[in-house]
Amino acid sequence: MSDSEEEVGSQQEKILKIVVVGDGSSGKTSICKRFAQDEFARNYHQTLGLDFYSKRLILPGEIHVLLQVWDIGGQSISGPMIDKYVFGCHAVILVYDVTNSVSFENLADWISVVKRITKQQEKPPLMCLVGNKTDMEHRRNVRIEKHTKFLEQNQMSGHYVSAKTGDSVLLMFRQTAAEVLGIQLSKADMESDIIVVNAPITVNKPTLADKSAKKLPIDHTKNSAVCAIQ
Repeated sequence: MSDSEEEVGSQQEKILKIVVVGDGSSGKTSICKRFAQDEFARNYHQTLGLDFYSKRLILPGEIHVLLQVWDIGGQSISGPMIDKYVFGCHAVILVYDVTNSVSFENLADWISVVKRITKQQEKPPLMCLVGNKTDMEHRRNVRIEKHTKFLEQNQMSGHYVSAKTGDSVLLMFRQTAAEVLGIQLSKADMESDIIVVNAPITVNKPTLADKSAKKLPIDHTKNSAVCAIQ
């Protein structure tokens, strides 16, 4: 490819700055790594300052997009570099942990900081609320009603994801990029990003005590299957 062809190609690619904010341990870095590298680290490491990720997407209409994802550490909300991290962003992804109500309540502080920094921008950034750790639904502390009310009050889009399983992570970033660029995703476009999570089946044989309690004849040829998502 000639230099002129490379220049044309780079001019056609859209570059979007996406900042990811929220409390520490809410799963911001895990979401970013799942999106950019399709990885999930089980050990928690606090982000100090800023981590940077990037990934290219192709949106409908053959629109090539480079997402520059700025993962801002939870402690940076009052840091001296926060203005430089946030200013000029096209979208802000506010992440909370669905099992941690404090991480949800603290998002109001992040919104205030983001609005203060971006008020001088020609176009305000798109705001997106993301509830992470849906794989731990049994431990949910933030009700869906509160999530929905927050969206309505702040006029933003919203998503639920699981960085651990990868559920809806790619779809969330793709929809965010499309919304920033004013591109409508079709149902087929969205379904192509849905990850199917395979759930192993555990077979439990009925015990003698179970059969006796029900006063039923014992039949070892029949099993009950319980499906659980790990």
